[in-house]
Amino acid sequence: MLRFANRQNPMNDDAIVPNFSQPNVYGPIAAGQMFERTFQLLRENFKLFFGIASILIGVHIVAMGIFGGSEFWMLRFNGGAPSVGRALLMMPIFFVGGILLFIFVLIIQGAFFIATRARLTGAPMAVGEACKLAADKAGRLAGIALLVLLRIIGYLLLFYIASLVLILIVALMFGGLRRATGAVPFAFSHGASFGLVAMFVLLALAWIVFYVFFLFWLYARYALSVPAALAENLSITESIRRSIHLSRGSKGRLYAMLLAIVGMYLVLDAVLLPVELMAFHPFHPSTAPVGAGIGFLFLLISIVGIVMSALVMVVVGIATALCYYDLRVRKEGFGIVVPPLAVPSPPAEIWPVPPDSPTGDLPIS
Repeated sequence: MLRFANRQNPMNDDAIVPNFSQPNVYGPIAAGQMFERTFQLLRENFKLFFGIASILIGVHIVAMGIFGGSEFWMLRFNGGAPSVGRALLMMPIFFVGGILLFIFVLIIQGAFFIATRARLTGAPMAVGEACKLAADKAGRLAGIALLVLLRIIGYLLLFYIASLVLILIVALMFGGLRRATGAVPFAFSHGASFGLVAMFVLLALAWIVFYVFFLFWLYARYALSVPAALAENLSITESIRRSIHLSRGSKGRLYAMLLAIVGMYLVLDAVLLPVELMAFHPFHPSTAPVGAGIGFLFLLISIVGIVMSALVMVVVGIATALCYYDLRVRKEGFGIVVPPLAVPSPPAEIWPVPPDSPTGDLPIS
């Protein structure tokens, strides 16, 4: 945004400043305002966003009925785990269904972004239109997701290799560390000292903290790839590079959003997981036959979990779109209205100066 204040016009007049009398619908916004605006958009356009989410909910319920139901009936008829042949028969179905569900989730994520973009500017948007626009880019969205997944796997492998090297170094230094921490000489009858145990606990905690931060960094690095592809019509690799560029040095809002997402999922699991475990226990073959009431309860709990997860996905989609445009405003001045340059008027025409020497008498006719 500062580049507008530093740019000079060709006439060497005062610097051009943005016209803040016209508010920018895209930002900039603070981290607290991001969540406030996310839920404001969700409240004002609940039918639109919940309509998109309801499609995802319906597909999840159908997939749960097909895959979960088939697994349940195989357990019931076999009286235990299914045979190897039947399990191999189901594997292609699970694989194809998983791929289709993965692509469908990407389309719904794109639809959330398209709907948010439209509602930011007040443009009309329907559920089917948002899903269709996202479905037209389904191949590109799937390519982005796969390439990002490969990159994340590569980064994680490097992280695991570095951790293994560190463990080997610590293991080689084990004797010196034991002496440094006051441990007794090694013997099978002797245990590790308190200092040694505390040191390894601290190292393990430090590794966990660094690992979680590393995962957050990976998420923030690639979180804006899908918005960049949809908003700027970029290719797969260009969208990923665009996300890296926008998030470089500005990952704070993305970290805050990820922490909020993790918090919402933890609360959701804390509420539903105990109930799911209690409802799922009667399905075990070693227990009594399953009653219709228990089956209905398990189905109801699963549907509630799917609905709540879909609502969390709505919040993530809206917040990601707001983060994308906020970073574009901050780094590129996107959407800022700049007053037009005043066109200088041409100088007035100068009348010819009369000559200094006399021109003589005019002829008499």
